Amino acid sequence: MSTISAQSLTQISGTLSAENSDEKLAYASVIVKKDAQVVETVITNDKGEFTVEGLKIGKYTVEFQFLSFQNSTIPLNVDGSKLKINLGTIHLKSDVTSLKEVVITSETSQVSLKLDKKVFDVGKDLISRGGSATQVLDNVPAVRVDPSGAVSLRGNSNVLILINGRKSGLTSIQGLEQIPAESIKSVEVITNPSSRYDAAGSAGIINIVLKKNTKDDLSGSMTLVGGVPFDSRVLGSINYKKGKFNLFSNFGVRYTDYVGLNTRDQVTTSNGNDLF
Repeated sequence: MSTISAQSLTQISGTLSAENSDEKLAYASVIVKKDAQVVETVITNDKGEFTVEGLKIGKYTVEFQFLSFQNSTIPLNVDGSKLKINLGTIHLKSDVTSLKEVVITSETSQVSLKLDKKVFDVGKDLISRGGSATQVLDNVPAVRVDPSGAVSLRGNSNVLILINGRKSGLTSIQGLEQIPAESIKSVEVITNPSSRYDAAGSAGIINIVLKKNTKDDLSGSMTLVGGVPFDSRVLGSINYKKGKFNLFSNFGVRYTDYVGLNTRDQVTTSNGNDLF
């Protein structure tokens, strides 16, 4: 005598939907677990419907997962009394979090190219801070300042130096030393000046753009610098502005014990012939 027993398999089905709308959640995950072990995993169709087949008698948990929605879990007891179990519509709660305002800031490049000039942003030049205009110019590409303070552009010393687009007595060697680097916004290098500029300066034009003071008040700054080899500097500036009237003064004291040798060769030619 033999006994044959058969265990019926159960099918479950249902539909996933958003909580506060009729939006059906397509391609969501439906995970059936038994004793924390995954038994079956299916994906909802484009109408949010799902079907899981072949469940044996036992106690299960069904977990529903979908991006931007909270996971949901329901218990399921399969006792063999029904071959098909419809779980109906399961609503998932939205899990969208409102973020605080995000501010994205960016900085311009240290050197930018314009139509007729190159602009060097002094604010990004850490080396020039605490120095004077001569240190700023010496860090500008294609510009060089020799130990005597002479400024050259691409090796040519015949260069016109302007301040805010105008000629000034501060463009002399002594004057440039008195302009603190902190007062300079940018340096513009014009290698092919247009007709609106003075013809002087065959090598090009260097325009030093100073920071604008928009406040009517008395202001000033002082900078102390120390370095190795021994280099001590005290730089200061004071400014008084009232309406269109602007009075300012810069001062600086520098002491160094640099030891070096500086040589300079100068040749004057005429029609290709050396004069002296």
